[in-house]
Amino acid sequence: MQLKISLVNKEIRKMIMRSVGWVAIVHFLVLIFSVPLEILITTTGEQRQYIRAESLFSFHYEIQVVLNIGIPVLMAIFLFRFLQVKSYSDFMHSLSIKRERLFHQYALTGIILLIVPVLLITIIVCALYQPLNLAEFFSWADIFKWLGITIMFNLLVFLAGVFTGMISGISVVQGALTYVFLLLPIGLLVLLTNNLPFYLYGFADRYVMESKVEAFSPLVALSQVNYRPLGLIEIIVYCALIFILYGLALWVYKNRKLEAVTQSLVFPLLKPIFKYGMTFCSMLLGGLYFGIKEGNTTWLITGYVIGAILGYLLAEMVLQKSWRIIFRIKGLFIYAGAMALLVILFQFDFTQFEKKMPNLNEIERIHLSNSNYMYNDAEDPFFLTTAENMDLIRRLHKDIIANKSKNTVTNKSEHAFFVYELKNGKKLVRDYMIDKKEYAHYYKLIHESEEYKRVTNGIFKVNEDQIEKITINPYGSIQKKAVIVDPADLKEAMAVLKDEINTATYEETIDNRDPLAFIEIMQKNDRTVGLEWRISYKKFEEWLDNKGLLEQAKVSADDISYAYIVDANDLEINYAQGYSHEELFEQMSKISHAIKVTNKNRLEESLINATGIHDGPYMIGFYYKADGSIEIKSFTGEHIPDFVQQYFK
Repeated sequence: MQLKISLVNKEIRKMIMRSVGWVAIVHFLVLIFSVPLEILITTTGEQRQYIRAESLFSFHYEIQVVLNIGIPVLMAIFLFRFLQVKSYSDFMHSLSIKRERLFHQYALTGIILLIVPVLLITIIVCALYQPLNLAEFFSWADIFKWLGITIMFNLLVFLAGVFTGMISGISVVQGALTYVFLLLPIGLLVLLTNNLPFYLYGFADRYVMESKVEAFSPLVALSQVNYRPLGLIEIIVYCALIFILYGLALWVYKNRKLEAVTQSLVFPLLKPIFKYGMTFCSMLLGGLYFGIKEGNTTWLITGYVIGAILGYLLAEMVLQKSWRIIFRIKGLFIYAGAMALLVILFQFDFTQFEKKMPNLNEIERIHLSNSNYMYNDAEDPFFLTTAENMDLIRRLHKDIIANKSKNTVTNKSEHAFFVYELKNGKKLVRDYMIDKKEYAHYYKLIHESEEYKRVTNGIFKVNEDQIEKITINPYGSIQKKAVIVDPADLKEAMAVLKDEINTATYEETIDNRDPLAFIEIMQKNDRTVGLEWRISYKKFEEWLDNKGLLEQAKVSADDISYAYIVDANDLEINYAQGYSHEELFEQMSKISHAIKVTNKNRLEESLINATGIHDGPYMIGFYYKADGSIEIKSFTGEHIPDFVQQYFK
């Protein structure tokens, strides 16, 4: 009996090698081309000096990603092909070998065939390391890091493919389900996150999407591994999933019915889960598309209805293996009723999400800005900690919630992004779209406070003894700048700038007119702090004038030959296809009732009041003396010069 089993095992191994051996060979050959051969070519040629490789993933990274995503799935499909073909399945299960033993033999052979090519590539790279002096580009640790990460992702994707192969009786469905399975967590997260703001007022969808959601899908994490290092928790979770999927696949295989071959899903319980899961995801996608595109409730509901119907039909086609399906409308009505009930429940806000706000004595510090990027992406996000400011922010927050129905989204709306970091280590994050003018009294008190100015302006963190120079770069199409290097002048300039910031009003800080210049404070440690020279900084302008630096520090009327001012309605601007400043200026010059400005006082007034945002009622085109370059700006609101308003009356 032992001899018979041994012969069977030997024949099975031969069958496995004939069916999937080519996959391992292709894997090895493409890896040879992608890594060792690329290293050999680039490090022995003239381009060696230009190589910026932080790891082995840097060499043909895209090809490596495709291999790590595609090869394991191919291996799983062809390896367990016998589960999808009736005659093949009957033959394999008629052999005198237990299912459990059969599974181990196939699965472990697949694992070995995935690991061996990667190991061989690692050995080749190690052999090249000393002769090619590859230490210039990556370390020995980087080689073994690449080995570990590549094997980990290969095994995870492979065993996901094996698991889906156990629940499906069609190879194509197995492949599709593998990717759906690996992308489902992040897909659901993205869809839910982008739909929840329609129902939970203040839900910070952009914050959630920026909070390392890529870790929820191995495929997405793999696609970014060359740019974003994996965290320890991610690695532990992925490794745990490898063992869990192996165990689940074995359990499912042992309980799988042999007659389920050629069925999309072999377990009846999975069919409604698949059907309504697909309907739900498609519904969310439809609502997201129409809700964001059209921005009203009617289109949001329309998107849900269209998405749900399409998802339901597609799921039925997959399950019935035909486009000529028997449409079971009863199931769709049951689903629609369940979703309607869910929407109604959201209206009651049982969790008190919308009204939830921490007490002042629970708060450690608060971040308030108009963008989640100022919190998520900033190296050192700012926080307010004084009782006065935290109380003002809470009152602002309460007013926004109370005026929920009035805070409709318009082209004037801006984000109000709150992050409460609590003393117990938790966070409460909210994001609203509001018209800041309605809440200007709160913003004025907060923005004019000493604490806010100190934490939001990098100049207050600069050690003046470490300043090397200050460079002032004027805004505009002109090549000039002012540089301050004298130690005494540097200290004076810093004092004047700090004074300007401390005395600036809220209205001056939200002035939409273009700043006069960008100021760079270069420190001896090569770190740079930047700030804008606002139009309201008159003391700084006077100081520059006294030092003889004003002419080089900003664009003046002396830099402009002339300018044209026209009514914006007289211009033909194709915003969709794009436009150039030169094209607009040529149009301006041909408009009969355009103002041609040559007077220096009017040019100076125009320079001060113009903005680079092209949404004002009047457009102005400046023609620079130095190189004939063109710059187009506009006048908006209360910043339209009197001579322009009088001319176009």
